[in-house]
Amino acid sequence: MGFSKSLWLIVLLGLVAALPAQHITGELQEMIQTGKEQIYQFHLDKALNTFRLVEQKFPQYPHGFFYESYITAILYSQDETNAVLDSTLMQSVKQAIKVGEAYKEKTKNSADALYYVGVSYGVLGIYHVLNRNYVKGYIYGHRGKNYLEDVVREDSTYYDAYLGLGIFHYYVDLLPGLTKFFAKILGFSGNRLLGMQEIASTAQKGQFFKVEARFVQAVFGYFLEGDEQAALGTFYRMHNQYPGNPAPTLLLGYHYRRHGDVENAITVFSSVPDDYAGKLPEITVMKYYNLGVCYFLKNDFRRAEEHFNYLMDHKIRKSLYYLAALEYYKGLLADLQFDRPLADRYLRMITKNKDTQYWFNISRMHAKYPMDSLMYRFIVLDNRVFTSRKPTSLAEPVDQLWADVESRDGENACPDLIFLSRDLQAVVRYKLGKFRESAEIYSGLIEKLGKMEDEFQRAWIFIHYAQVLRELKNWDEASEMLDKAGSTNDEYTQLILTRERFMLIQRKKQFKT
Repeated sequence: MGFSKSLWLIVLLGLVAALPAQHITGELQEMIQTGKEQIYQFHLDKALNTFRLVEQKFPQYPHGFFYESYITAILYSQDETNAVLDSTLMQSVKQAIKVGEAYKEKTKNSADALYYVGVSYGVLGIYHVLNRNYVKGYIYGHRGKNYLEDVVREDSTYYDAYLGLGIFHYYVDLLPGLTKFFAKILGFSGNRLLGMQEIASTAQKGQFFKVEARFVQAVFGYFLEGDEQAALGTFYRMHNQYPGNPAPTLLLGYHYRRHGDVENAITVFSSVPDDYAGKLPEITVMKYYNLGVCYFLKNDFRRAEEHFNYLMDHKIRKSLYYLAALEYYKGLLADLQFDRPLADRYLRMITKNKDTQYWFNISRMHAKYPMDSLMYRFIVLDNRVFTSRKPTSLAEPVDQLWADVESRDGENACPDLIFLSRDLQAVVRYKLGKFRESAEIYSGLIEKLGKMEDEFQRAWIFIHYAQVLRELKNWDEASEMLDKAGSTNDEYTQLILTRERFMLIQRKKQFKT
């Protein structure tokens, strides 16, 4: 799942989080709280039954209809190739809007009624975003946001409603330059700071949905604000409070993997049960995919392939994103065994579209140039550097690799290996806290990067250099490097660039104060 789709799913969570419970009967409120708890524990079938019972008992209220559409959206987000779910989601959200509109007319535009129509349009926006129709997604999302604004105009102390507004304002502010320009013309106003303040308002003063607001705060904080420690505290609390919910578990596993702590990552990912393969296949795919990546990072290529093969051999439905990821790793593993025909077959299966852009970009170098002994050494050392806390013992072998690559310059199978091995030298120094040594290496390397073939790999060298410059408080040059990296068009790299730019601004502010 790409960056934009992931954020819109968080938007969906936020809209649901603002669901009001005022002005409803005790029995209805109790049933909603029961259904909510079932959702938190990820007992989605039970939750669906609960809210369908709500529909039967309270057919004039939109509560049950809205929540059925919400749960269906969760199911569809984890099984996008399921045509039946696609149709079911569209039908359920249209029904939620129909009942919500009638409820709004009956209650003469009460805050509750306005809210239900708004969040239902929000789910409709999510449906279109999941199907990559961003124009319709933005239109319906904006319509939902307008209803939320009407809610808080009716009652400014309706703090639960600020969560949906905050997510919308935050997200729109993240849009890239030209898209943001046209969005502003169309009336989509983004404000990152205001968005976080609105989300915080619900987290602090919300009556029913502090937990959801704190979760959204944590997700934005971790992925976009660089505030990892506060976010991790939330993920751990949710992991302990809702052990049946795989979301915080997968987030914790991702955190360990991202920081090279593969042993802890393996433990966490292994704890995710396989019960989801039927109705929520993407969760099982994420589990085994991440386990495969962890073993790859350990240079245990045999066990990595076992996990990738599990997903390839079993009839578990996969999104285009994860199909491309599996094809990339299967191709790379074949190349590491010097089976070029098999490697070539897998790598050339990766198509170029919005869902697979990252994997297409990262695979082009390997698709073009076959593995040789020096590239093999680079991949093994790169993994060791990434998973090492203090890679003191790795500086010498990395330096030797670069010397060997340089001595054969012009004769390497991959002409970009000389740049990649030099980058790895700088990364080692960075991880050792030797920022000036790292910057010196990059300073000489950057002058030659114009000769590097692979634009994607070049962009990541600029990102690495920007991180070093940030540590040296060289703010302007770090910003310049991030701008140079911005030419790559995949959503994951754009997410990293968004976070790096924001962290750079924050560090600069902290230093000046």
